[in-house]
Amino acid sequence: MYRWARRAIWGTLAVVCTVGCNPLTTIAFLTHRETKVPAEYPLTFTEGPKKNKDEIVVALFTSQGAGQSYDFATAERSLASELAKRLPELAKENKQKLVVLSPTQVDRFKIDNPTWKSGNPVAWGKKLEADFVLDIHLDRMSLYKPGMLDQVYEGRAEVTVDVYDIDGYTGEPKNYVHAFAFPKTGVRDATSIPQSQFKKWFIENLATELAYKHVEHKPSSGIAEGR
Repeated sequence: MYRWARRAIWGTLAVVCTVGCNPLTTIAFLTHRETKVPAEYPLTFTEGPKKNKDEIVVALFTSQGAGQSYDFATAERSLASELAKRLPELAKENKQKLVVLSPTQVDRFKIDNPTWKSGNPVAWGKKLEADFVLDIHLDRMSLYKPGMLDQVYEGRAEVTVDVYDIDGYTGEPKNYVHAFAFPKTGVRDATSIPQSQFKKWFIENLATELAYKHVEHKPSSGIAEGR
């Protein structure tokens, strides 16, 4: 059995080498393909009373800066919906149960608490019985390359995220700024696909990159690398 497995690996390597790939890269792929990238801002507990908690509850509050393009009128809600799906999917791969409150649940909280903006995100999390709150702010969003009269897609966004550990809050949230570019491979002719499709991919890819910040994941160039 071992002999046949070894032959299969070296046979695959030989085929790949014949088409011009780097053998060292190929060996690394074959031997380390299951290695995962740690999350920079994990939604987990490594100590304290919640260390062995079976289910982590996350609330997402998304907003965008003033003066954004009309093209992104509902971007914050679309992003929240995508993250609400993507975060639990990634967590499930790690045998972790992550529950993300839906945008509808967050909207209901806002209606029931009309002065919610004047409160601290920790207070929001406690009322929602969440373990973590991600306060996500979108800014400087664009779909097109400047100066090209909307003929070339070149998506951009600057995303600021404050991460609140509700029970472990010490006065300042963890914070990061994510400079987002889409597609990673450069620009794309705007006549090749409808704007609605490009914007959909834009939001999906942004959600994936943000989810990677919070959940351990397999190495990936992103869902839109080849688009």
